[in-house]
Amino acid sequence: MKWSMGAAALAAVVMAGDVAAAQRPAALDAPIVLPSPPPAKFTRNVLAGDKVRPRVFVPSYRVSFMVSAGARARTTDTTASAETVLSGAEPELIQAITDRAYADFIERLTAAGFTVVTQAEWRAADGASQLKAGSGDIEIQSMGDLGARQAYALVHPTGLGSWPETAMPVNLGPVRSMTRSLDATMVAPRFTVNYAYVKAAGGGPMAIIARGAQASFEPKIHGGPVIGGFSMEPWRVRVGQHGGFMEYKVDGSLEAPGAFGSVSSGRGPAVSTLAGGRAVDTWDNRLGYASHASATGRFEVDPEAYARLALQALALQNQVAVDELARARR
Repeated sequence: MKWSMGAAALAAVVMAGDVAAAQRPAALDAPIVLPSPPPAKFTRNVLAGDKVRPRVFVPSYRVSFMVSAGARARTTDTTASAETVLSGAEPELIQAITDRAYADFIERLTAAGFTVVTQAEWRAADGASQLKAGSGDIEIQSMGDLGARQAYALVHPTGLGSWPETAMPVNLGPVRSMTRSLDATMVAPRFTVNYAYVKAAGGGPMAIIARGAQASFEPKIHGGPVIGGFSMEPWRVRVGQHGGFMEYKVDGSLEAPGAFGSVSSGRGPAVSTLAGGRAVDTWDNRLGYASHASATGRFEVDPEAYARLALQALALQNQVAVDELARARR
């Protein structure tokens, strides 16, 4: 499997180990149990259009797997940082998780009463030959904003290409032709699997009367926002319509609680992710508190547990998407 190296050094970390010897987790073939009921009100529409048709086709589906995350905050003379990296989520594993999540999405659409157009049918429709898509190889993309940094492995289901992401709707013309030809609505979800909440905050420049800088990480598998501009914005389901696109975004995150491996910080042995969170605060060492405090975490996943919880988080995102589409269906 090829990786497109947006961050070569990071990709080397992620790919370390004997991936060929990895055993397929049983969770990939087991029924997915939602960790909690999907929230009834969790979305906000950003652009409305026609109602969704009873027939849908899904030519694009992407999962962004967090593989590293860091955050940094500072006051006038102190800095707090949190740095984390994920190991053991090998390419074969996250590809298999994505394939299973895509199948789950199709199953949930069908269960909600939608007729899902097969790949063979939509690929033969008018306009399909003009769709722009890449090879579908896993890509690593890094981004940062205001002291926070994240890197993601972008994964597409086997057999579906990677659509270019721009500030304008991609493949608008071909999708319009396909919508008319198929009498079906296009759906293109963008979901995420994060392994931790990573945060940092500064107490401001008044170091004497204000708190210092703080940074922390809390292990937990969840779907939620990533940092970056429009092109990497997750929590987006694009619905192709004759007049354009309807999109919705989700506020907050959807969690799949549970242990998924171990985390080490360079201080003592590795511990379960259930107890592996860490926080630092430059204020803790007053008087004349520390100039820098850091929290580091190297996450080593258990493939079985990680696959199970990642699928739970993705199934929740799938169900939220299906519920939103069902509400818009005419």
